[in-house]
Amino acid sequence: MTGIGCKVRNNLVWEKPSETWLKCNVDAAFHDRNRLTSSACCVRDSRGKFIRAQTKWKRANMTVLEGEAVALLDAIHFAYVNRWDRVVFESDSATLVQALSSLGHGDSEFYAIVSSIIYQLSLHSNFEVKFVRRQSNMVAHTLARAVCSWASHRIFNSYPSCIAH
Repeated sequence: MTGIGCKVRNNLVWEKPSETWLKCNVDAAFHDRNRLTSSACCVRDSRGKFIRAQTKWKRANMTVLEGEAVALLDAIHFAYVNRWDRVVFESDSATLVQALSSLGHGDSEFYAIVSSIIYQLSLHSNFEVKFVRRQSNMVAHTLARAVCSWASHRIFNSYPSCIAH
């Protein structure tokens, strides 16, 4: 399957996508005290300009892998409803990206979500998923950690204050 890459990038800073592409950084966070799993994505263009971000939280006890997979599935849906084409999704979950690139199958909830992601990617030939180190995924990481103080689903049309430069 094309569109899924497991190439490890050693860069410790965010890199702009190719011309005419968008980049969507994705992450999940876990808030044990509140029993919440949160997800966030941040979309920027080939000039590095902020386009839009989304955060969500759910009262659910998910594993780390399930949370990361749900965050990616939410981000793919976010790109679809915004009618974006040519989107590179970046996740700092190597296990998730490897499961996607190997078309992994299993009986767990994680693999059920992976199957949904693979299906969604098959519908959008210009969506790609890549692994990046956490250091270059800090915007999504910071957003996912800040979610508890907001409504359960929030869309940002300008930089949220927690990530504004």
